[in-house]
Amino acid sequence: MDDWWLPALRDIFDGRRVVLAGDVPAAWTEHVGLLQAAGATDLMVVATSGHGAGAVPDLPTVVVEPPDGLTFLQRIHFGTAALQDPPQHVLTALDAFDPRGEAVVVGTFLNPVSELVGRPFLAHRRPEWVALEDKIVVDAFWDRAGIDRAPSVVVDLAEAAAGAVGIDCGDGTVWAADAREGFTGGASGVRWVTDEPSRQRAEADLGAICDRVRVMPFLEGIPCSIHGIVLPDGVAALRPVEMVTLRRGTDLVYAGCATFWDPPDAVREHMRDVARRAGEQLAGDVDFRGTFTVDGVVTSDGFRPTELNPRFGAGINTIARASRLPIVLLNDLIVAGCDIGLRAHEFERRLVEAADEHRGGGTWINGVSVARALTAEPVVADQAGQFRRALPSDTPTGTVVAGGNHMRCRYEPGAVPTGPSTGPLAASFWRFADSELGTDIGPLTPAAPM
Repeated sequence: MDDWWLPALRDIFDGRRVVLAGDVPAAWTEHVGLLQAAGATDLMVVATSGHGAGAVPDLPTVVVEPPDGLTFLQRIHFGTAALQDPPQHVLTALDAFDPRGEAVVVGTFLNPVSELVGRPFLAHRRPEWVALEDKIVVDAFWDRAGIDRAPSVVVDLAEAAAGAVGIDCGDGTVWAADAREGFTGGASGVRWVTDEPSRQRAEADLGAICDRVRVMPFLEGIPCSIHGIVLPDGVAALRPVEMVTLRRGTDLVYAGCATFWDPPDAVREHMRDVARRAGEQLAGDVDFRGTFTVDGVVTSDGFRPTELNPRFGAGINTIARASRLPIVLLNDLIVAGCDIGLRAHEFERRLVEAADEHRGGGTWINGVSVARALTAEPVVADQAGQFRRALPSDTPTGTVVAGGNHMRCRYEPGAVPTGPSTGPLAASFWRFADSELGTDIGPLTPAAPM
């Protein structure tokens, strides 16, 4: 695909200083060349989630280090607070880099902050957009948009067990926390309740972060998502992404995403219709612009939505990578109301065709204990799906990167078949990680294929 988006980036960045704010330094590495090609004169990184791992950009960088012991989501919320009220060493570095306060600031896809010490972010998540991510309001949204869903009830946490009695269809129920403590993600605010011990764990875990929960039936099938992008002239509906959600008993472990899996054609088209309906409703309700995702499960009865995220989901990066699309920067332009140079239907066609042709993704877990840092360790899975370290003569199945409390195996596109779920492959990788790479995750099982 050509660099059709470069003129739109130049309109914003040509001749400007740019501050890249949020996350860890390595998160910004891939953006440096793009911004320089768009004419940015000087760049600086303000990292609010610590030093992290991975290749860091060769730029002036100031780091805010979170306290030890924070969860993945707590680190994100810490980073947001650091942008709202930066510590003195960040203020000093910003003033030295941009004494007149004229730089344009680029944030992460989760950023709800409108400015960095007087310097406007190119784009940010408006409060009314963030509010729709609350799990206890989403079913009213599905109903307004005419999107079929599973039955549910919203109750106080203390009443969830009673509310579940009329909801359970035989496989237990799923309790999703409200947004009292801010947004949740990666299954962190979700519990699968099947019996008395899992009920007690759910009440204890969720009691620390919420007052109310949405209770719905547990849906057996392939967890997945569908992205859409709201532009001024319509909604670009993309392709399905498998959300690799593994199981440790009744614990749900978010473990990455990938585009190798294909649902049946009719289900795929239904999911894309859901994305269009959701995007149109978001635009009408809260003047939403940019990328969003509908998460759900493909069951034996088709796709059923479970969550609305008026922001990126993890799979958008895999979709965009297939098109060589700088999705973070381009999404910021869309949110900011800039003309990107393509109409919605053409934008959709290009992204979907490229993502169907070039699959990708992998498995990762945040909050994992990593015995040693890994920068690019090749691994290979045999025909039975069992992993081992790759030999020089092997064609790797994937490459492992690890550091801090994060480990990821990014799959090589040609080494993973298209069509089936990658859940079994991910579960196999984590068995290998426990035995050979020093993690201590324990046995994980994949969702049952439909």
